[in-house]
Amino acid sequence: MSLTNKIILHSVQVKRSHLRERLHIVDKEGIQERRHRRLHRRIYNVEAPNYVWHIDSNHKLIRWRFIISGGVDGFSRFVVFLKCIDNNKSKTVYGCFKKAVAKYGIPKKVRTDQGMENLDIARYMLDNGYGMITGKSVHNQRVERMWRDVYEDVLSYFHDLFFYMEEESILDPLDERHIYALHFVFLSNINHKLDTWNEAWANHRLRTVRSTPKRLF
Repeated sequence: MSLTNKIILHSVQVKRSHLRERLHIVDKEGIQERRHRRLHRRIYNVEAPNYVWHIDSNHKLIRWRFIISGGVDGFSRFVVFLKCIDNNKSKTVYGCFKKAVAKYGIPKKVRTDQGMENLDIARYMLDNGYGMITGKSVHNQRVERMWRDVYEDVLSYFHDLFFYMEEESILDPLDERHIYALHFVFLSNINHKLDTWNEAWANHRLRTVRSTPKRLF
């Protein structure tokens, strides 16, 4: 997510020219790298909102038993759910999915990997006459792009913090009491950060279509 979108989210007013000037000062090498980087994208076409939801789990914090479950609408790139959970059981992931369905409606199709955590979602979709697509996670490009941004903007902070706590002998990931305390303190905090990120993402402008995920959805 860009610095511009983060500034907008926090209602800070900054002239675009001033923002560009500061970025050239603090991240000149990054600007040059992004300018010359070539991306080879797969062609991706979806008919309409709620046509395909891409669903996946992120395990960057699995060492401390935090799992992020997320779903993205393929047409608009709107994130229909993004939740930090303490297990990857099918019923837990299905619960996240069902809350999104109650809020946004049922998608015509769902795409996931072949993990057992998606079993209840697959059963729900097929039992109700909808489509289910399974394949390798790396080919689920909509949700894979989301994970890159979520890690950079949210999860990397907690990843580094928890490793620091281990290095300082504050946290032992093999001690059940430590994990219980860690979840008690940080689970809601992680979810708050994910909600904040999701709100900013929903309102950021997509360069390819000159609109936001929220408006397209």
